[in-house]
Amino acid sequence: MAKEHKQAVIAQKAIFTTGSMRLSRVVPSILFAILILAADVRFNVGEKVKIYVGFATEPIIYIPQFVRGGWISFSDYFEDREILQNEILRLEKDVDDQRFNLINYERVLQENIELKKLLGYLEKTSKKEFIYGEIEEINYAPKPSLTVGIDRSQKADQMVAFNWTGLIGSVELSAGSKVEIKPIFAEDSQIPIRNRRTNSNMILVGTDMPQNFLIKGLKKNEDIVPGDKLVTSGLGKKYPKGIDVGIVNKISATSNNEFLEIEVLGTSEFSSGDQILLTLP
Repeated sequence: MAKEHKQAVIAQKAIFTTGSMRLSRVVPSILFAILILAADVRFNVGEKVKIYVGFATEPIIYIPQFVRGGWISFSDYFEDREILQNEILRLEKDVDDQRFNLINYERVLQENIELKKLLGYLEKTSKKEFIYGEIEEINYAPKPSLTVGIDRSQKADQMVAFNWTGLIGSVELSAGSKVEIKPIFAEDSQIPIRNRRTNSNMILVGTDMPQNFLIKGLKKNEDIVPGDKLVTSGLGKKYPKGIDVGIVNKISATSNNEFLEIEVLGTSEFSSGDQILLTLP
């Protein structure tokens, strides 16, 4: 019995001790809660804490909006970039089209200039018969020549050739739709000319070099000076009369010192332009 009583006393002490420990833990919590409640009532701490917590967590609230806005901006950037690239390509195409139109315009303008010049030369010929053709091929070796395409039904025999810069040669061969032009600067070419200033007649000789001619056999006392303009005389009726062919460039004496050798710069450019006027002299 004494032993059981002792155990009951010990159990009661243990229960008391445990209860005391629990109470010692709860009381501070209750006091802290009462303190917080009193402070909240007195100083409105809860509302302020709520405000501060709201301020602290506000950026977190907007993170989805920031992410959504960033994604939209990112998508808009690439969409705008694609639109810009397409616009650049469109503008580049427009520039190419305008450049092509400008080239065509310049070509048509040049053709009109050439035709106007050719019509001017036509007025200086007999006008009995003429042919318009286009240059197809230019050769400088083994001998200089120019091939012109014409209508197959037209005959170009014994005609002379003009481009927009002036008299360039005479028809050497005509076969079907092809005409071969012998240039006036060919080495075996001899053109009757006269000095526009003095009306003196002389012969212009080719050198096989474009725009380079010679006048040989003039005596030392001949009245001719650099800058004199030379035109066709019409003698021999191979070339029309009064067509500009060259300007005296240089005068020198021959080795025997009795005759002059005169270098002449031709006024027409053999390979210039696309259109050719063939006409009887």
